[in-house]
Amino acid sequence: MSEFKIADPLLRRIVYAIGIMGVVAFGFYTFSLLKDSIAFVFNVLTPFLVALILAYVLAPIVMGLQHRLKLGRVMGTLVLYLIIFLVIFLLLAFLIPTILSQFIKLFDALKEAVPAVLTSLAENRYVPIDEELIKTIQNKIKAMEVDYDKIANSLLPALQKVASGSFEAMGEIAKGIFSGVGSVIGFFSFLIFIGIINFYLILDWERIGPLIRKIVPPQYRNTVFDVLGKIDMAVGGFLRGQLTVSAIVGMLFATGLFCMGFIGFPTLRNYSIVIGTAAAIGGFIPYLGPIIGVTPAILIVLLTGGVPWSTKIIALIAVLGLFSLIQAIEGFVLQPRIVGKGAGLHPLVVMLALIVGAQFGIGGLIIAVPLACIIRVLIREFYWLPVERREAALTDTKGNVFKP
Repeated sequence: MSEFKIADPLLRRIVYAIGIMGVVAFGFYTFSLLKDSIAFVFNVLTPFLVALILAYVLAPIVMGLQHRLKLGRVMGTLVLYLIIFLVIFLLLAFLIPTILSQFIKLFDALKEAVPAVLTSLAENRYVPIDEELIKTIQNKIKAMEVDYDKIANSLLPALQKVASGSFEAMGEIAKGIFSGVGSVIGFFSFLIFIGIINFYLILDWERIGPLIRKIVPPQYRNTVFDVLGKIDMAVGGFLRGQLTVSAIVGMLFATGLFCMGFIGFPTLRNYSIVIGTAAAIGGFIPYLGPIIGVTPAILIVLLTGGVPWSTKIIALIAVLGLFSLIQAIEGFVLQPRIVGKGAGLHPLVVMLALIVGAQFGIGGLIIAVPLACIIRVLIREFYWLPVERREAALTDTKGNVFKP
């Protein structure tokens, strides 16, 4: 029986495209049917998923500490935990209060500045805007209030709800018995449980490879470990690399804006840390960090009152120059050298993965990007590369020059 082949390249691509769209449609249909079940599984496995991701990121650091400081695995893990606790303490003691303070000041400053800008727009004869609309927007902005006490009081229960996962029933019982104390106990119990799981995973990390080698049949070991190596490069490169890149981008923005405060625009210095933090958080999505950093900086320059436009224009040029410099450093230095080409995910893919993962709670959100990296490697290895080889072979048989 002869094998069915489509000779026309255009028709072959159309059939492939229709097939892919059919598979995607079937996947979405299956996703809608299994969403609740998958969400339940993710909720149950949330502490294990968090601990696994942390162990994956931290295990190489522990091994590095072992070699440099001549420590055992247990002592190396404890030293790393001590460093992490120190960093968390410094964040809680110094950085987070500064960020909150700058955020509150920035919110209040924007609340005062925007109505004045709207008034100037309404008085500008070249910008036809309805005055009633301007007044309505101004009244809405003036009525905006942020109840910081309410946010602080609801933060811990919200964290407890997010972290509950498999402890949801236990958390409800604890909340009923201890009221507000139950939220504290539930949240910190969750963190301690993750720490314990993470500790044992790091201790046994080097045993996982030999265990997988024993499980996989000998005839498939080379292929399986080749694919696993590429998955490790993709997932590890993205997680460790992108976290490092986002931290560097945030620090560059904070430092750059802080320095600008000494050369003619002090307002930027007042909000440099909160803007740098926002850029670092947004930097987890490739190339988004500089955009998140430059947007509030431009708004601050434009909305700051009592400053001549000549100074504002110079500040705008400086901010845009800083943005261009950081974007170039990230694109040409940090992404290729730290993240690597084999680990790179398109920013839209990262955003899509996070949106889909958010549908399954905190567990889905944590596993979303690593899973996207794994799927990318599997599709490339088992679908895209065979397609390219087949297309190259068909082109070569027609007498065209083939360049692998």
